[in-house]
Amino acid sequence: MTAIDSNPIDYQALRKRLAQFSCLETPPDLSETEKVAIRDALRAFNEAADYETLGVCADTLAIAQMALESYVAVLSRPVQLELEARSGPVFLKFNTLKGAWYLDGYTGASRGVLVSFHASEPEVDLINGTYGPFPFDLFELPQ
Repeated sequence: MTAIDSNPIDYQALRKRLAQFSCLETPPDLSETEKVAIRDALRAFNEAADYETLGVCADTLAIAQMALESYVAVLSRPVQLELEARSGPVFLKFNTLKGAWYLDGYTGASRGVLVSFHASEPEVDLINGTYGPFPFDLFELPQ
């Protein structure tokens, strides 16, 4: 277990908190307290991970881009994607290691943000996996 200020991080408990969203098609409405807990869990996993892959399924490119850029700004580094206009639902994917993105149309019913953590250290292996969907506005870009 990794420790910050001598307090061990309970990755198993954090995984359980994040995994509750795994079978949903859309993110639930969360209270502010729930949002804080989810943000804290994602940040803890982020600290232990080598990199993340994010996937956004949204009704519009504007929603997908806003969500992706806000999540990546918190979990990796600020990015501003220059994407060609597209109408209709989209799937937008981003790899924080490579800084690479993929955009395509999307016909599925799922909506929200998926976050996949990739860690190579055996002591944090249990963080590996995909979590979500989370709300588009879980992280908001600073103004």
